[in-house]
Parts: sequence; C-alpha cells; structure tokens
Amino acid sequence: MSAIRPSYGQDTSMEIVVLANYGSEIFGVDQQTRAFVRFEVDYDQFAHLTFNPFALWKIRLSSDQVPADPSRPEFIEATEIIPTGQLHKKRTIALLARECSSPTSIPILGFNGPSISYGQITGRSPSVTLIELTKRQAIRKNSYGEITISFPWGQVIASLPIGNEAERQLFEHADRPLNSNKEVAYVLGFKPKYVVVGLARPRAGYCRKMAMGLLPEKISRKTAKALKTLQLDSASKDRGHNGTVDGTVFGDLEEDDSSQ
Repeated sequence: MSAIRPSYGQDTSMEIVVLANYGSEIFGVDQQTRAFVRFEVDYDQFAHLTFNPFALWKIRLSSDQVPADPSRPEFIEATEIIPTGQLHKKRTIALLARECSSPTSIPILGFNGPSISYGQITGRSPSVTLIELTKRQAIRKNSYGEITISFPWGQVIASLPIGNEAERQLFEHADRPLNSNKEVAYVLGFKPKYVVVGLARPRAGYCRKMAMGLLPEKISRKTAKALKTLQLDSASKDRGHNGTVDGTVFGDLEEDDSSQ
C-alpha cells in the first residue's frame, strides 16, 4: 500500500472512506488512489461529525506542507470535512479491502513484535493496513489488563490491543473471553470481517501496533440509509444521537437484505 501523502496546494481536496477513529485521529482511504490517510481532528471544530464505518467524506487539505513524521507517513492535515454518503454493499467493501490489505507473507506493518522503536522507523513502511479476519478470532484481556484481539496471521497468532474507545467499552462488559466471530458479534453487534491496524503515536520511545477499529463485511440497506441520513444531517446537529457511542454507530449492521 502506498504511503505517499498527497501533494499540497491551494484548494486541494479528496474523497475518502472513513475506516476507524482512535482518540483524535481518523484513519481512512483515498477513494481515487486507494492510499491510506490519517489525520487528527479537533472535536470542538468538528463536533457535528459522526464516525460511521465506511462513511464517505470530502476533505480539504491544508495549503501548508505538514512536517513529515516517519511513524505516520500517511499523515495529512484536514481543514474542512463534508460528509457525503455511506458505503454498504458487500462487493464494494470487499473490493476496497482487497486493494488495501496486506499479504500474510510479510509481518504486519513490516516488522515482527508488538512495537518498534521510534528511532528505527524510516518512514518507508506504511503505518496503517487493513486485515481480513476469519472466524478464528478472539477478544480477551491480556496479562496487563488490556482488551486485545487475536487472529491468525501467516504462521503465527497476532494479538493487538484494541484502540477504539467505543469498542473497548463494549468488550469491557463481557464476562469471559470471546473465542469466535459469533461470540464477538453478540457483544459488538456485528461479525467483524476486517480490522484496521495502525501504529500508535510514540510513547516512551516506542510505537505500538494497535487495532484501531473493527469493520463488518457489509451494512444492511436499512442501516446504511440511517447512517447516510445521520452523516448528511450531522452538519447542522451536535453529536450524541441515539445509537452512537463516542461517534461510532453500532447495531444490526448486517441484517439480511438484497444488497450484495
């Protein structure tokens, strides 16, 4: 996946698919180039936004060149965000995932282990990827009390802390480990088909791999319509709609319908 940031200039804009949010940072994909992007938002400035899975946004880039950060080569600065719609069809989402996913023949984000020293990062490897999950996934607490997701990756089992606050709060209420996609779906509201993995900001000199967000393989037509309406109406409303948790919408995202 390309880690090259878009060029900057007057009135530069792009249309993105929103994948996940972690703290004040948004992770998405440029619809035109399929390159990952990540950027920070000021919640006071963009308090109207909701962070639906596969939401469509048009964003305007700052005309100023953003200093390069080797731990986030995809980083951009957005000065304007306009919700425009919602992806929901299984085929469309699967195509996006295939074009953005990493092969299992290489380590996640290009290195083995749970973290990497900031001094070792060159900026030539991506800091974001999208991984397709199988039924063999598990959510549990590790020995440090962190909520983690585990899944097969090549010849190993990867285990990553869950970064998304809304998802973490949901799994905190589980009274036991969740050992399959069905068990995860019972708590989350949908079967996770994809996970967004990214490098977190440096802490004590190291950047950790984190599961920034879990995504379904499709969204029902009924739910997609509601999410799209929520997105398009959000510019004139405050956050805190019913059905949202920290800006993320949960519920029966995958109820049966004819939209494949």
